[in-house]
Amino acid sequence: MVEYPRFLKVITLEQCDSTNNYLKNHYEELKNDLPVLVTSGLQTGGRGRGGRKWVSPGGKGLYSSFGFLLAGRQNLRFLPLAAGIGVIEMLREITADEFVLKWPNDVLYREKKIAGVLIENIITEREIFCITGIGINLNHTLDDFPGELLEKAISLRMVTGMTYEAGEINPFLCKIFFHWLEKLKNNEEAEIITAANRCSEFLMYRNISFHESSSGIIMEGVFKGINHDGGLILGREGGRHTIHYSGEIE
Repeated sequence: MVEYPRFLKVITLEQCDSTNNYLKNHYEELKNDLPVLVTSGLQTGGRGRGGRKWVSPGGKGLYSSFGFLLAGRQNLRFLPLAAGIGVIEMLREITADEFVLKWPNDVLYREKKIAGVLIENIITEREIFCITGIGINLNHTLDDFPGELLEKAISLRMVTGMTYEAGEINPFLCKIFFHWLEKLKNNEEAEIITAANRCSEFLMYRNISFHESSSGIIMEGVFKGINHDGGLILGREGGRHTIHYSGEIE
């Protein structure tokens, strides 16, 4: 049986608005006990990227957030990729099935979303308090997803036919997450990029629509992988390409 790392402080809640918010609101009292994991049985205000709602009913999903320190900003661009890779490897380990990465940190099964990552940071003069929230659909059925998600979302139960306990899966997630976080802290970005490209092979050379966050512009192009600095490489007309660091594949 996998156990939590001894260096990790674990806070287990019956419910909260969101585990990310809990870490932000309790930063001052937790900052001397890092790293910390906050996990909740349900969330009343679960969020995904772009402010979207993350459906978080009790007993249906894993709702967890890691809080830890990074010494500098140079590694932040690789954190979403490292977290996404960690989730994929954990899911593959417990199911022996295939899960893939949609840049920068969505985890899909047969092109339906099963997990997501939301990263928020508190930046001080000397360090960065990183909050990495991870939501995984465990026991949802079709009835648990709102109409707009029926064709876009899936759960582990829908994949395997089994039910899961978040409390049993969290230690697996911790083991693999901190493996990749250690690589990030040791400046092993090349290994992260190699793994991210391997997890994203299903998208390679496919036509995509890319919604760039900074400009709001939607661009059509061809996915050409993840650049050495973590950016998405978008193939454009005339054989040229552009690299993007904030946005979403539509």
